[in-house]
Amino acid sequence: MPLVIISCIFIIIGGLILLKERRSFFGGMLFAFGGLFLILTLFVVGLIKISEISTSSSELVTIIFYTLFPLILLIVCAFFIFNTHTMQTKEGRSVTAKLSALLGINLLITVPAFFYLLSMGSSKIPLWLFSILLFLLLSDLLFSFLFTCYLFYSWMYQMIPIKKKVDYIIVLGSGIRSEEVPPLLKSRLDKAIEYYHKNPNAKIVVSGGQGADEPVSEAFAMKKYLLSQQIPDVYILMEDQSTTTFENMAFSKKIIFEDWKNKDQAPTILFSTNNYHVLRGALYARKAHLKAEGVGAPTALYFLPTALIREYIALLSQYNWFTASMILVCLAFVFISLLPI
Repeated sequence: MPLVIISCIFIIIGGLILLKERRSFFGGMLFAFGGLFLILTLFVVGLIKISEISTSSSELVTIIFYTLFPLILLIVCAFFIFNTHTMQTKEGRSVTAKLSALLGINLLITVPAFFYLLSMGSSKIPLWLFSILLFLLLSDLLFSFLFTCYLFYSWMYQMIPIKKKVDYIIVLGSGIRSEEVPPLLKSRLDKAIEYYHKNPNAKIVVSGGQGADEPVSEAFAMKKYLLSQQIPDVYILMEDQSTTTFENMAFSKKIIFEDWKNKDQAPTILFSTNNYHVLRGALYARKAHLKAEGVGAPTALYFLPTALIREYIALLSQYNWFTASMILVCLAFVFISLLPI
């Protein structure tokens, strides 16, 4: 079974990369792709084997294929579309809030269109048009499947518990409107406080500068909240110049190593952010050459789909070589499929 073998190869290569560096985007996506593709392949093979048992089992598989799968697709698409309505009700109207609905509508159109195009073939429409449509639909479906791989990798990364002694906890800032921290930022701080109580000698680095529309720096607001929660001032370090996640990591790294007294041993560092942002935060920490693992604070369920889609798009933009290679894979597939073999 070639597809099973290919999936296992992806899993092994991705797993070896992750054993060396679990913050590898390529390794994580490769492992997740292989794992999910293997599950999907075995499921399809299982259905085929069941359909060969008897006429009734064949009819059951047909019902599953033509009823259950479309029903699952409709439920998923409806969830994404309805989620945008919830987002706009709770967070206000914005382009970002519409991402969830755009994904749902996209899947609702792309999946049926792809199978219809395959069933129709190139005999009824010009070959050049068939090739373009096949490439566009295939690329769309591949990046949609990779979004599922990203979710799996992000979940897998956060499932590994952190039990070792912690020396520093970086809290990544987010937007503020006053000196009081909003719920999203509060959850990050509360997660940091949770780990501080497990490591009472750890220092908390509040990281975030002042935006043009913010009355004070995010670090100032975060420190004010920590003080109100009886965290001693001596255990709080401020980094109030950063404006991006990468700068959060790079500037916090400088402050930590200036503060760290034991030069014979590297400090153990955590960073606290929301669960949807942990993976990208870890990748930025790696880019800043900061050995730090992330912990995720809970996020409201209605906010997660949009936030995860936004993170995925940001990662595709950050790793544009990966995005370009996936597009080339789709081009190669279309080219090979049209060869007279």
